[in-house]
Amino acid sequence: MSTDKPTFYYVDAHAGSGKTYSAHKYIASAGGFFTIATQTNDLSKQQAEDLLAEFGVKARVIRLENGVSKTCTERYVRHCKDLRGRTAIINYKVALQELQAARNQNLIVDEFTPPNEKIELQEDISATRAFIGNLIKAVPCEFPGVLEVIDTDDTAEIAESGKSKKNSLKEHVVRLCARIHSPHYRVFVKETNYVDFRSGLPDAEGVSDDEDESKKKLSLYAWLQPSILKHNRSVTFMGANRHHSKLFLYWKDKVNWIEHPEIKGERYDDFSHKAPLIDWRHMSEDLVSWSHLSKNIGYENFKESVAEVIASEYPNEEYLVTLSAKDDGTWACPNGKVVSANPMGLNAFQDKYLAVHLAPLIPSRMDVFMWNAIAGVSEAELVIAQYCEMLYQFFTRTAVRDGERYSKSKNQKRLVFIGLDRPTIDVLREIFGVEKQSELLVVPALNGYVKPPRKTRSDKKPDDAKRAAKSARQAERRAEKRAAKAAAEMRL
Repeated sequence: MSTDKPTFYYVDAHAGSGKTYSAHKYIASAGGFFTIATQTNDLSKQQAEDLLAEFGVKARVIRLENGVSKTCTERYVRHCKDLRGRTAIINYKVALQELQAARNQNLIVDEFTPPNEKIELQEDISATRAFIGNLIKAVPCEFPGVLEVIDTDDTAEIAESGKSKKNSLKEHVVRLCARIHSPHYRVFVKETNYVDFRSGLPDAEGVSDDEDESKKKLSLYAWLQPSILKHNRSVTFMGANRHHSKLFLYWKDKVNWIEHPEIKGERYDDFSHKAPLIDWRHMSEDLVSWSHLSKNIGYENFKESVAEVIASEYPNEEYLVTLSAKDDGTWACPNGKVVSANPMGLNAFQDKYLAVHLAPLIPSRMDVFMWNAIAGVSEAELVIAQYCEMLYQFFTRTAVRDGERYSKSKNQKRLVFIGLDRPTIDVLREIFGVEKQSELLVVPALNGYVKPPRKTRSDKKPDDAKRAAKSARQAERRAEKRAAKAAAEMRL
């Protein structure tokens, strides 16, 4: 892996400010070959249509199609080698690969894509736990409390042949091995998580501790390195809130960042033209977690309660709503349009003035630890990055980006943005430049919950009793295993 810092361009401007239009204008006037990397296939199609209509530039959209045997990567490589079309539009996952054929391409990535990927291996079966335990090997690295996963003959074989040869491995295991094998990724695991997982592997007698859930899950973090884009002629990332983006937080010392001299936001520099029209509302004064909503309230019950309140307070108003990624995605009210919890690239809802965000975004304790240990990012910085990545993107899908400016003399329709809790909304208010305080939206299911009293010391089982019970269970399982083995030998 190269230690030389690459130089990348950036365009930092708010959603709807005209970054994409400016990029298209630049492509039309500049010489050379260009590749635009988008978040969705629909956005790729839209950009191709805009390039042709606005500047007469024909762009080739490369995406998965029925009846086409070659992969998007194979078709993009052929496009680069042929040097026929000046402009290609592809999915960002295709662009973020080491492709020597792209050496003539000026790459423009639409949005600041997250640089890390979390792969969780939940292994409730002792046999699969043993397989993963033998496959994943980790060693100490420069980050305290963190181990780096190393490439072995087994991970290399799966990475190189996992997609070309028949096998029964799940796709995420093959993808993990590809990350481990790549020189452009570093894969880490929290040391205690790795040690706990391995301590739950079956012992010499084939007995494992199936009672301890913490020993069945392994969480691995794959971190993309900027060297993966070294073959492109130039690289530009476009997005909003660059300093708060996860990409910049991790790559800030790994890349020489230069503001693009020509591509910029052309319509507005901030949301001051809309801020007086925005009303923020929250459902709780304190932070709301997924654990609280799912275990104490019941997420279905919570959704139904919110839908009823919205229908009562905003009758006949069509709106956007986003739900937890762990939910089934259903919504009771027909006026609510459910959109993805990761809404980057959705541009079809600029007629909506009401938006409701119901996805808790509090990072896990392990996420906080890993970001701090590996990237030096504090919990507060990570939380704000989450908000910019998800909440900001969601609320800017609405009429807030339509370009119409606030005027005291006009009777303009107000925007209403609703989130889970006040601390979250206060961060968003600052980003949007809204001075007006958020108002409470009373949701019966959420506000009717009474927290049960905490257990006292006398209620808890002593540690000695816990260890004794655990040892007894393990001894019992060993005895059962030996008895079953002896019975089988006798039958033979």
